[in-house]
This record gives sequence, C-alpha cells and structure tokens, in this order.
Amino acid sequence: MTNKPIVGVLVTALLEDDYNKTAHVRPMAQKVADKIGTIIKQYAQVVCPPLVEEEHQAEAAARMFNTAGVDLIVAVEVAYTKGVVPTRCFLDTTAPVLVWNTQQIEFLPEDADFDLIMLNSGMAGVPEMTSALLRMKRPFWMVTSRMDDPEGQQKLAGYIAAAGAIRRLKQARIAVFGHAFEGMTDLMIDQLSLRQFVGPVCWPVEPEKVSIAMGQVSDEQVKALVLKESGRYKIEMDAAQLERSCRLALALEKVTREGKFDAVASFDQVWLTDARVGIIPAYATGRLCELGIPTSTEADLTTVTAMLILQELAGKSTFLENYVIDFKRDAMILSHDGHGNPALAARPADVTLKHSIYYQGVNGFGASFEYAYAPGPVTNMSLVNVGGRWRLNISEGESLPITPRPVAAPQMLFKPSHLGIQDWCDAWCKAGSPHHMALAYGHLAKQIKLYAEMQGLEAVEI
Repeated sequence: MTNKPIVGVLVTALLEDDYNKTAHVRPMAQKVADKIGTIIKQYAQVVCPPLVEEEHQAEAAARMFNTAGVDLIVAVEVAYTKGVVPTRCFLDTTAPVLVWNTQQIEFLPEDADFDLIMLNSGMAGVPEMTSALLRMKRPFWMVTSRMDDPEGQQKLAGYIAAAGAIRRLKQARIAVFGHAFEGMTDLMIDQLSLRQFVGPVCWPVEPEKVSIAMGQVSDEQVKALVLKESGRYKIEMDAAQLERSCRLALALEKVTREGKFDAVASFDQVWLTDARVGIIPAYATGRLCELGIPTSTEADLTTVTAMLILQELAGKSTFLENYVIDFKRDAMILSHDGHGNPALAARPADVTLKHSIYYQGVNGFGASFEYAYAPGPVTNMSLVNVGGRWRLNISEGESLPITPRPVAAPQMLFKPSHLGIQDWCDAWCKAGSPHHMALAYGHLAKQIKLYAEMQGLEAVEI
C-alpha cells in the first residue's frame, strides 16, 4: 500500500468564451491552480491537470484521475465556471468529491480591479457545481475557507486522510489463522458483508504454514531476535522458552509477509497441541502490532478491521478488552491476556517478557507481554454489525498512569471523556459493542465520524 492518499486536483475557471474576454489572466489563474496543488501535496500524492476551462479538458482530467486511481477529487473554482465543465469530470469518475470553496483574499479591497475579482470569485460558480452533484446523486463534501487558512487546510487534510483510509481498507488482506473462538457471538460475522461495506478481504491461512515455517527459521535469526529483545525489554522467563517464542514470532511474520497480508486475525490456541509449536503466540502477535501489522487474538475480524482503520488515521493501534471497573477512579482497566502493541507502552524499558499464565501448550506457556500503556488522550473504537448495518462505536478518553499488575498482560486505566464510568458502561453495552475493542492515541472521534460518513457507516460516539 502507498503511504499517502492519492488526490486528483480539479481547478476550473471560465476565462474566455463568446461573451467573457479575460484570457489575459490565464497565466495568473494557472499559478493559483499550481498553488492549490502545492497545498494539497502536503497531505497527499497529487494528480494535477492543467487549469480546466472547457469540457474536453475536464474529460482529460477524468482520464488522469482514473488512471492514477485517485482516492479523492478536490474540486476548486478559481472563477465562475459553467456547471457542465466540472460535471464532465464527475460523470466519468467514481472517486469521492470534496469541493474546496476557497479564495486567496480575505476581503475585496476598495481599489480592487476586475482581475482581482476574477481570481477570487469561485463562490460565483460553486453553487451551480454542487447543485449538479446533488441532482446527479453524487455524494460530495465541502470545506469553505481562505486558501492560506491553517484551520481550513486541516479540514481538507482530514477529508484526504479519510479517503485514503477508505481505499486502503478496500485493498487490505487479513490473514485468518484457525477459526473464531467457539461460542463468541460477537465474532460471528458475514465476511462478504464486511468486504462489501467496510473493505478488507478475509483470507484463511492454514496454521500448518506457521508450524512448517518454525523449522525454516535459522538459529542465527532466533539468536539475533533474542539479543535484540533482551537489550530493550526486561526478561523474566527461561531462555529456552524465550527462544521458542522468538522462533514462533519470526515464523508468523514470515508467513504473514509472504502472503502479503496487512493484518492478522489469529486463533492463538490452534498451535497449543502442535508439537512443532506448542506455545501461545502472544509475544508473536504483539510483535506484529509493533511492526505495523495489526493483529487480533481469537480470530476477531471486526476488531482487527477497527485496528486497521485507527492505524490509518493515527499511525498505531492496539487490541484491548474491558477487564475491571475502577469505581474509585471512575475508570476502567483495559487489557488482554499477553497481547498488545508494545510500541504504545509508557516506557519501553519497562516492558517485560514473561511466561504466559493463561494457556499452556505441549511445549509450555510461551512469552507474554506485561507493561502499562502510556498516559495521554486516547480513542477506543469497535466495529459491529447491528441489524444489517455496520457501525463504529467510538469513545474518547484518557489513559491514566497505572502500575501494571503482575498478570502477564499489557494494561491501561481508561477514563472516558464524556461520561462517568457507570453511565459509560451502560452506553457502551447498549450501543452493541463487542467484548474487544481497538484503541489509538489522540482524540479521534471527529476524524472517525468523517471517515464513517464517507464510507457509508453509522457512527455512535459514547
């Protein structure tokens, strides 16, 4: 996947026809178009056709956008443009449209000449363009701001990021090792519906591939990883178990990368009785999260999809579930047995690798992570299907400082921003949230809602 979204920049102006005679400002109008492209280039790869004045130019722009596979078309009118011109581009494309209603000047000076008006009069034609989009039943979004307004540019950036996330979710491949944990009703989903309305394809991978890969990992690779982890983490387990855990981590990474998967949903217990593995892969799955490959346990497809969304919007994400209500601090301890993203730990030097205390395989317990998550603003999110509609449940809050309990698991003390913990628990459950959640740092509700709107998902903030 590309790192940045791809944006098509459609800049239009009517400068010369049978009645309008302002072609002399064309070089200046092109400079404005170039400036718009430069601004958007801060947030995306850009596809910038020359200034569009006529239908055939709009048609050529559409071909450029389609060839590049743009995630979003940003349409700007520098000056009034007959609606048929941008419509030509919209008829020939399917990417979401963002209308940036912008101009360079803050107000019209008393000594302004008509050239200045021409290069700042886009609002004259924007209603015609948006009216056509509405009549064509083409969804569109809008930002109105001065061109150099930082707040307006940040709004623009938000739409661009959301559009990029939509495209990357459609391209995403989730490796499914084993099956969903038996009896967990929130893990019983329609994978085709997930593919159609959210994006990722779920691809079963035989656990046998990881077992075989265990034997293909060299002793040198294992020793190098053991040395690396021993240099940055606290190690509280015997050497043989750490080596086996590192070998499993390298094997799981190998199979994931060879399959070109973007995320992993793993039923970790599937390897417990396999003598070639025989341990729980909690360290291995947490390490994948740290490497930027979101991974869920219990083969949870909806939560790993939520992790993918948050990673696209915030850079890093992790996997958690509610553990214990803290009535004293009006908060909730979030955790998950042995598994999490150590890149989000409060202090990497405090991350501990220790024996799992949850699941014993034929070769022992294997390594688990134990640490406290960093304090700071966070957003947790779950993806759930309610009545046939996909919904994102969102909750902003704070990660409070916490002393990790000796339970071989990453831990966070989460305090919701908008509700007391008792009301939060009620609302979180009533919204249909599953028992797992994805989490990222930052207050992201506004950005997630924007993504949900563009993707056609419901969004509920709790």
